Amino acid sequence: MKKRYFSITAIVAVMFLVALSGYLRLQAKHDVPARVIMDNNGGRVIFTHQAHAQDYGFECADCHHDNIGQDQPLACGSCHPSAFDEKFRVEHQKTFPNDEACMRCHSETPTGPLAKEDKPDTEIIPTRADAFHNQCMSCHEESGGPYGKDSCYDCHAR
Repeated sequence: MKKRYFSITAIVAVMFLVALSGYLRLQAKHDVPARVIMDNNGGRVIFTHQAHAQDYGFECADCHHDNIGQDQPLACGSCHPSAFDEKFRVEHQKTFPNDEACMRCHSETPTGPLAKEDKPDTEIIPTRADAFHNQCMSCHEESGGPYGKDSCYDCHAR
C-alpha cells in the first residue's frame, strides 16, 4: 500500500516540477508581436500584427509613420491619445526617447507649462481611435481587405 502512495507522490512531484519550470522559463522576445489587442468603443480589435508584418509584407514604417530616432516605433498613444485630456498633457512627454519628438507638435522643446498660444492645435492631431481607423480603413480599401460599413465586424468584436 505504501509503495502505491510513493509512486503517486513521485508522479505528482514530477508533474509539479515540469509545470513550475514551464511557468518560470522566460519567453524569448519576439521582434514582432503576434497580435495586438486594441480596446475601443466599436468593440475590441485583435490586430494580427505578425501576419501584417510578415505574411502581407508590410514594413514597420507603413503603419508606424516614424521612429523618431530610435530602433523601435513609439507607442501610438504617445502622439495619439484616447483624449486630449489633462492626463495626456501631463504624461505624454514621458513616452518619448528624446527631445526630437517634441518638434512634431511643438515649435520648440517645452520646458514648462505652455501659454495657450504655444499649445499645438489638437483639432488637427487625430485621437488614437481616429488614427487607427483612418490608417486601417485606408489600407484595407487600397489592398482589398475588409472595407466598408458592412465589414465592421470582420475586425471589431461584437
